[in-house]
Amino acid sequence: MPIILRCLLIAPCLFIATSGFCSAAEPKPIAYRGAQILTAAGKVFDPGTLRVEGGKIVAVGMMDDVTIPDGAEVHDAAGKVIIPGLVDTHSHLGVYSRPAISSNSDGNEMTGPVQSVVRALDSLNPFDPGIRMANAGGVTTANIMPGSGNVIGGQTIYVKLRGHTPEQMWIASPDVLGGLKMANGENPKRSYGSKGKAPGTRMKIAALQRAEFLKAMDYRREWDGYRKKLAAGEEVSPPDVDLGLEALVEVLQKKRTVHFHSHRADDLLTTMRLKDEFDFDLVIQHGTESYKIIDEIARQGVPVSMTILDSPGGKAEVVQFLEECGAELAAAGVKVLVNTDDPVTESRFMLRTAAIAVRGGLPEDIALKAVTLHGAEVMHLDDRLGSLEAGKDADFVVLSGPPFSIYARVLETYIDGKRVFDLADESERLFQTGGFAVRDKSQIPPAKPLIAPLQVVEAPTPPAGAAQPDLQSTEFVILAGRLHTVAGESIDDGAVHVRDGKIVFAGPRAELEIAADIPVVAATEVSPGLIDAHSVVPLEGEYNIRADQDSNEESDPNQADVRVLDGFNPSEPLLQFLLQQGITTVHACPGRANVIAGLSGVFHTHGRTPESMTIRFPQAMLFNLGEWPKETYDGRKPRTRMGTASLIREALTGASNFSRKKKPDQDADEVPNRDLKQEALTSVLEKKVPALFCAQRGDDILTALRLTKEFKLEAMIALAADGYLVADQIKTANVPVIVHPTMQRVGGMETYRSFLGNAAALADHKIPIAIGSGVETYVPKTRVIRHEAAMAMVYGLGRARALAAVTLDAAKILNIDDRYGSLEPGKVADIVLYDGDPFEHKTQVTHVIVDGRLVYRRADQPRIPLAQRQFYFSPNIPCCLD
Repeated sequence: MPIILRCLLIAPCLFIATSGFCSAAEPKPIAYRGAQILTAAGKVFDPGTLRVEGGKIVAVGMMDDVTIPDGAEVHDAAGKVIIPGLVDTHSHLGVYSRPAISSNSDGNEMTGPVQSVVRALDSLNPFDPGIRMANAGGVTTANIMPGSGNVIGGQTIYVKLRGHTPEQMWIASPDVLGGLKMANGENPKRSYGSKGKAPGTRMKIAALQRAEFLKAMDYRREWDGYRKKLAAGEEVSPPDVDLGLEALVEVLQKKRTVHFHSHRADDLLTTMRLKDEFDFDLVIQHGTESYKIIDEIARQGVPVSMTILDSPGGKAEVVQFLEECGAELAAAGVKVLVNTDDPVTESRFMLRTAAIAVRGGLPEDIALKAVTLHGAEVMHLDDRLGSLEAGKDADFVVLSGPPFSIYARVLETYIDGKRVFDLADESERLFQTGGFAVRDKSQIPPAKPLIAPLQVVEAPTPPAGAAQPDLQSTEFVILAGRLHTVAGESIDDGAVHVRDGKIVFAGPRAELEIAADIPVVAATEVSPGLIDAHSVVPLEGEYNIRADQDSNEESDPNQADVRVLDGFNPSEPLLQFLLQQGITTVHACPGRANVIAGLSGVFHTHGRTPESMTIRFPQAMLFNLGEWPKETYDGRKPRTRMGTASLIREALTGASNFSRKKKPDQDADEVPNRDLKQEALTSVLEKKVPALFCAQRGDDILTALRLTKEFKLEAMIALAADGYLVADQIKTANVPVIVHPTMQRVGGMETYRSFLGNAAALADHKIPIAIGSGVETYVPKTRVIRHEAAMAMVYGLGRARALAAVTLDAAKILNIDDRYGSLEPGKVADIVLYDGDPFEHKTQVTHVIVDGRLVYRRADQPRIPLAQRQFYFSPNIPCCLD
């Protein structure tokens, strides 16, 4: 056993006493009275009382059944919800610290595929602001792991998110030493195979892992023999210590659990094959395709810790992601967990991540266990945490509402009875909202009141005998429990009449006479079709390989002559996915690599050809500022921000010169030759095409405004992570903003000051805004604007403005509001039907109508029998044509 671990186990409190998280915990009894208490142990107390003393839970029960001693500090928790502290079984907090720059990248030791000897402990940065962000999301315990670039990535560490040293954070135990990170599939293949080194195949990955465990068995046998001889009184020299094999022996002794990164069904089977061979304790991490082999996983009794994203894609292994996976695993008796894989999904959104599984059918009581008790169980820590029971550590979270609702906020987080996050504390609030990295805190907008959900409505009952519209229907009526026209106030018990592709009526149902022969469909809530005001779909495809990536032409920083119309793929599966999420229109843009990226366009998400799907082309000329264009061309301009600005300035000046040479009365032989780049930029100078500046940092936004003023452009800003910091200047310039996805990662230097209230701050300045999905380079390959707008809603934007930001206000910025963006007579019938509040996490889109035709009905989605899932392919191509 390593020396440092022995020391920790002998006297762990020596390491953590200075943090106040050991026996010196506050002795004064504290009671939290009146909340709904979800214990995750099966019992719910409503209203209940939680009593804490000395860092432990002393009692929990119904409010009047728990004795509160004299002198106790009593907290009135009426109207709130208390749950156990969240347990994240897959995190990279502290080993991939924020900001995400190379000096903070300490999760993968990429000098060889077998790294059993390395320890996450030695990379763990306790000052990573991501840890505070995790506290703000209710996370109290985490399995912090090396990355997945190696076949054996190293030793994981189980920690509580407390203290100021890794030792203070470590949950030390003689029987639970942590985990061992292993991986198969794409990541280790790509890491070494691309360099001509092993492993280059899945076969070699398994071979390397098998060989290491065989070495560990020999090593253990050698040491067992030595100890046996020593016990018999023989004088014998000990074998050499091999620290890498020591960790594997601990796995064989079941003192370490193997946490196995694995996505594809065949890779999952390989993990279980190795488990059988070496009898180790296994947790499947990710398990994307586990729904294909449910019986095999259930038979082995292997838990699955799922990383859940809003969309499929980003790499080949996750294109077949299904949000129903967790529900199906749980129904088969598999222990289901939900993790963050932070920074893949951020810890502050962990409850929201679990809510995606709820949307997929996972019961809420199991979803709560998936982020609390089940995690504690697979980490063998359930004797002290994971549920609210007497005798366990007082790790708990106080919420403003039900844990899986968009309207619920983490108010307070406690570890060992001590508060580690308080939303009411202004400095701590910023770890939940973002903005903690802003030096002058006076620039950050103040907190806004929490938003309450609307009263629940039911879907109306269609008239007796009315038929349902089908794919061929050109006239039908939609009945809505609540109708969001966006042109005015929402209408309870509303109706929309569609005929020949247009809306002929939208208003109260009582004002519409429905003919007996008109088909009728009903939904709980109805909105206009959603408009993604900044997307790279479908130029960027779900596989994220060269063959399906067409947003960046990396041959020259000036690509003014390229057009998204020529790269628009109507068959891209991500486009179909977005349609199923209610997005009927996308502003498809070139990517972020080039200074002048090309011409964007606005398209429907349903159709057979780019031309038939085109709503407006060209829409804008896209200019990129900031990091991305600086890093595209090695050794070529631009390498600096001033170089980027000069390229734009030179290009626009050149276009101006070109334009002056073209005179209406010139002879044919005097007219300059055609130049597509110059012609495209001339259209920008002549205000025939707007300039769209993609910029995140405040100084880049100001550069965009400077160029706009200098060349008298009609301009828009996209992304604008620092927009709230320069809102006055944006307002003065009268430039609209297509705001970044609200939940964009607080990652690199350009997004380090991201603020969840950014859209609200800009809107409060009366700046026209929309919300876009932006640009993603890994997983998820695209964001879903309905969810991004929902998060903006609860962080200050409000319900009406949030819905407008992805409908009418987006249409106004894109100059298509005469036909799209609201439910009004005469407008194109792009409509979305939901089974609940459009912004609620667990709400599903039930129907989508584009151009007055029903193009998606959730009930029509095929249910794939278990026996056929192994052969399920995305996109699922039918066998035959009509």
